[in-house]
Amino acid sequence: MMKSIECNSIGEAWTESCKCISSQGLPMKDGEQMLKELLHFAVTIKNPSENDEIVKRFGDKAMVDWMLANFLEQKRVPELKNALSYGTRLFNLNGKNQIEWVIKRIKDKPECKSATISLILPDDDGYVPCVSMLDFKIRASKLVLTVFCRSIDFGNKVYANMIALHRIQELVAKALAVKSGEIVMCVVSAHIYDKDYGGIQGVLEALKNG
Repeated sequence: MMKSIECNSIGEAWTESCKCISSQGLPMKDGEQMLKELLHFAVTIKNPSENDEIVKRFGDKAMVDWMLANFLEQKRVPELKNALSYGTRLFNLNGKNQIEWVIKRIKDKPECKSATISLILPDDDGYVPCVSMLDFKIRASKLVLTVFCRSIDFGNKVYANMIALHRIQELVAKALAVKSGEIVMCVVSAHIYDKDYGGIQGVLEALKNG
């Protein structure tokens, strides 16, 4: 059964997800690293915004900048075994701009149920992207973004993923002349590495104490 939560903001989605993983996740080994993993987890962000107070206070700006570059720039990413960036996969996949394709598809049919982008390629052997698929829909006059992920690091990266995904959502919404709605992330492996666990507990304690 999929565990799901609803949150108002990106920062709240990050920290509330970490609470769930901390309390319900199981210990796992990933190579030489230990982590806590919660399988089949979904988080809804009802009002995503880049201007997030929790992320500003506790997030790593360098991580946010790195993730935005990964989603927006067309390049290879040395830190990810020189894999193609999300930006390449979204905006120039073998010459195809998938974001423009999504925009045209929804313009042609606003109720469209198939404005969906796959981010996994047949030759992704060394590194398989964590964010696997994006689905865009206009519902209740707002653009809903549903994100399917094979695996997401909630201890160190997820807030940066959410901000970058919201940037893509805003880009599409602007082209369609609608407002952005919620983001729903469906994650097969939601996890926190042991090396980040103490820091996350510190963030949760600081928020608890105001």
